[in-house]
Amino acid sequence: MRGNTIHRRIRYYLLMLLCGFTCELAASCSGGTSFEKIFDLIYSQQFHEASLELDSSKNELDRWEYHILSLDLMWWEALSGSTREDYKRFESALDDYASGLKNARDPDKLEELITLSYSFRLEAIKGNLIPMMLDFLKINHLIQHFDTAGLDPARQEIFKIYLALFNIGKSKLLFNNSRIKEEAVEILVSNLDSPYPVYRTISRYFLSKIYLEVDPSPARARIYCEQLCSAYPTNKIFIYNLEMCKNPDL
Repeated sequence: MRGNTIHRRIRYYLLMLLCGFTCELAASCSGGTSFEKIFDLIYSQQFHEASLELDSSKNELDRWEYHILSLDLMWWEALSGSTREDYKRFESALDDYASGLKNARDPDKLEELITLSYSFRLEAIKGNLIPMMLDFLKINHLIQHFDTAGLDPARQEIFKIYLALFNIGKSKLLFNNSRIKEEAVEILVSNLDSPYPVYRTISRYFLSKIYLEVDPSPARARIYCEQLCSAYPTNKIFIYNLEMCKNPDL
């Protein structure tokens, strides 16, 4: 029984670690109107419209932006769907993308982190603990050896957010290490004053998840959930999270 409890605990906290949607990180890098428009359509769960806009904007987006948006669109569709085919379609696209990075001479490290996060979350949903832990270790290795000196200011901020999220998960695995957790929360809170709307959205979303699932405080989570629902009133996940704040026993 103890072994099963530990297994469930590890799986839960590792899933929480990268629960956010990776497109958020990619969207922060882009100042392009097309990118932001597609991002908003995905977050509004208007998938057909997002797909059409993605196809029509393919020539305006660079390769990296196009692939990340394509993956994130399929990920949201899978989360919102009711069949295994949605996940199979996403998994096939993810395998192709990962193979492309593996064969690249000098793959972008942020792209590697994003791809690994998708793989991690997929393995968590499938309940594959060993592959999930391997992805976790790879992500940790990339973060520990990440050289931010070559990043522009926007991508440096993305990395800081990514580090904050990763440390939230690590703080739980390290017996609720409060220092690591507090430092991570401070990074996210500081981004609430960011001049970039996408950065603020990222921080609100993950702060809401932290106060819903990691360090439960429905009153704090409700603040961020209400802001997210105001920005994306058709997003059913955000609506559900807000209901969880109002009725924690759901």
